[in-house]
Amino acid sequence: MATIARRDTADGRRYDVRWRVNGEQRKRTFRLARDAENFKRKVESDETAGLVIDPRGGETLFGAYAATWLDTRLVRGRPLTAMTRQGYAGLLRRHVLPTFRTTRLRALTPDKVRSWHAATVHAAGADAAAKAYRVLRAILNTAVVDDLIGRNPCRIKGAGLEHAAERPILDTATVLQLADAIEPRLRALVLVAGFRTLRPGELLGLQRRDVDLLHGTLRVERQAHEVTGQGRIVTVTKSDAGTRTLSLPAPIAQALSEHLEAYVGPEADAWVFTRRSGRPLRRQDLSNAWKEACAVVGLAGAHPHDLRHHAATISARDPNVTLKELMAMMGHSSPRAALIYQHATAERDRTHADYLEGVIDVAKRSEAPQVVRLRR
Repeated sequence: MATIARRDTADGRRYDVRWRVNGEQRKRTFRLARDAENFKRKVESDETAGLVIDPRGGETLFGAYAATWLDTRLVRGRPLTAMTRQGYAGLLRRHVLPTFRTTRLRALTPDKVRSWHAATVHAAGADAAAKAYRVLRAILNTAVVDDLIGRNPCRIKGAGLEHAAERPILDTATVLQLADAIEPRLRALVLVAGFRTLRPGELLGLQRRDVDLLHGTLRVERQAHEVTGQGRIVTVTKSDAGTRTLSLPAPIAQALSEHLEAYVGPEADAWVFTRRSGRPLRRQDLSNAWKEACAVVGLAGAHPHDLRHHAATISARDPNVTLKELMAMMGHSSPRAALIYQHATAERDRTHADYLEGVIDVAKRSEAPQVVRLRR
């Protein structure tokens, strides 16, 4: 609770309101008793509502607080990954800091956030504004928890939602054509991504030890990314559920076997997908090769990530696959549920691999046009 202490000074009577924030004593002085009493009631009201604020903390500049937030942010007890941190920093740099870098936390009001959001939608588009708004809201949520502001000023309903157009789904025959059209050292990558739901970063993080040809399985337990200023960064998968073992259809296992023999060193930690120099493949290398392959088959607007969408789509069409199994295959489940479920569904996953083999066989027998690779 707050208290008022009256004292006399050379300039007249003063009224000191004292209260505590996080165990520390705070004081504010007033000339008039009624002002001191009004402030005391406000402090006590805020205490009751759980909104006790350190007025000195509210003076912190948003830019400085955002930098600290990036360095200390935890998600499920883990620091931000290098890629996530880079993404947040980019959104802040491009869309948030130009407006709010020197704004005090206490001065960030709902009307200022609304004006900023409207301007960002106009300048950068609705999806970019949604991403930036989510980061701003998350930072200010932490400021509320830190007792620096009483309430988050980000209160625009639906402002954090993106409405991106649905990506086109590649058909199986096209995936096989792309595998044949891309440079040979990446053929297996297209097949693995197109039928076994690996993310691009997970593909780049595969090592020889992850491919078990004897049992026809592929282990996913790490991902690789290129981070500005840091180069290639290898980390664990996006979540605990992302660590998974997938059964391979026979044609995919055969493609990987041929790939390992032709392009991969004998060491257990040798990278599965590499550049011609033998160094680990980068996303830019994959993007360049992908564009060339798309040009060969006459495909426009497709992204490498569309291979994962294809894999998920045809897997979902298998009537024997449940939603939980599909989430486990894609690494999209809660950590505990996914780990328990994966142990219980190894046999079902092998059945699913056999189903994928049948899908590939049907596509191969269709009257798809032959692919002629461009000379280099």
